[in-house]
Amino acid sequence: MDAKVLQSVCRQVYQKHPEVRGATPKVKPQTRSTFLLIFEGKGTTANGQTIRHTIRAIVTADGKITKLTSSR
Repeated sequence: MDAKVLQSVCRQVYQKHPEVRGATPKVKPQTRSTFLLIFEGKGTTANGQTIRHTIRAIVTADGKITKLTSSR
């Protein structure tokens, strides 16, 4: 995956999910033209406990996010 495309996708994910801002994604190829990016971050709940937050993005080679899912 091209570095410029990766930067653009990261900016889009950070805007939508600020709790993973600054996290470097793990990039895994899915098919010849799609990639899976996994962002992991941590947040705090209302009572102060830490919770993990994982964002998975399916991205085309030209930088279009086709699917974005999150789990806590």
